[in-house]
Amino acid sequence: MGTPTIATVVFPARDFEAGVSAWTSVFGTGPAFSSSGEQTPPGEADFAVFKTPDLEIALTSLPWVDAPLVFLDAEDIERTRQELVDSGATGLGEVSDGSLAELGSASITNGSPETGIVDVPGAKLAVVRLADGNLLGLRQSMPAAW
Repeated sequence: MGTPTIATVVFPARDFEAGVSAWTSVFGTGPAFSSSGEQTPPGEADFAVFKTPDLEIALTSLPWVDAPLVFLDAEDIERTRQELVDSGATGLGEVSDGSLAELGSASITNGSPETGIVDVPGAKLAVVRLADGNLLGLRQSMPAAW
């Protein structure tokens, strides 16, 4: 995998509006991207990204993250994910309530049912559970047609 570079740290924000407000005060400006900027009903995605030249800080109200989750840059997300799985990690995917489940244990509703890799604007994302139980995210930047 080489020397990892942190791409994004995702923080849980169950009160999305308060989270956006708090991180806006940290960065001195609002998010570079926000799915809505307001709290939405359960099951609807809330996601905001604050960017610096070297790092992204993201917020989500969905239950797939209950603690800060680090995403590392990956040149080839499929290869990097498979290398981690081959070394004992477990592939995860998003299920209907927005949480993560082990691949093969539940119906994946967002992303590939085989790999859990999700396409989002400008990136591909995957999450694995490492052999020690911690979650690790992978992000491969992709060209985005905005």
